[in-house]
Amino acid sequence: MKNMARILSAALQALAILGAATFLEAGYKAKPWNMRVRESYPANLASEGVTIAVEPLYTDALAAQVFNKEDMVTRGIMPLAILVFNDNDFPIKVEGLSVELMHEGDRIRTMTANEVVYRLSKRDKAWIGQPMPKLSPSQLNRDQLDDFDDKFLMSKTVGPHDKGGGFLYLHIADSKDLMSYLADSTIYIPKVYREDTGSRLIFFEIGLGAAVKGNSNR
Repeated sequence: MKNMARILSAALQALAILGAATFLEAGYKAKPWNMRVRESYPANLASEGVTIAVEPLYTDALAAQVFNKEDMVTRGIMPLAILVFNDNDFPIKVEGLSVELMHEGDRIRTMTANEVVYRLSKRDKAWIGQPMPKLSPSQLNRDQLDDFDDKFLMSKTVGPHDKGGGFLYLHIADSKDLMSYLADSTIYIPKVYREDTGSRLIFFEIGLGAAVKGNSNR
């Protein structure tokens, strides 16, 4: 009888956990995102037939236009769009994991989609500076993880005379004066390759001042 009670209790707990997970997944709905025309991105650089533009979503309102999260920047994570326009007759590849935001002594690289979803699940910013525990995908909100992963620019190939892009997720410790911080910051993109030959193109350094000014005028 005691064994039956234990089995029943365990089954009820499992159902409760499953129900909670289902509720969390149902609460997140991915938002569509499409690249705009090249001319609409003021922070850009063209070299060797490639134009790369960058656009920081530096407020909660801007980030919420792309991600179904209303306080993403306040929680310390800023999405950065990387937009690639390829005018060449060959495909190119951009390695998003190598991209850095440079500001004085700061050199910030992207977080992964898994880490972002985990951090955003926290109720406060106590995670800052703390290592991320090892988690299985089942411990994260699946719909949210899929959305952040689909939009993540880990490694992007753009075909001849085509365009493509995605987002990096940068840890910003203080969002209160982020516009001023970004206005004096540069995005460094070192790894851009010809996909056909594997040869490396020149690196890109793009100031964010124009992007901040452009977004403030939109």
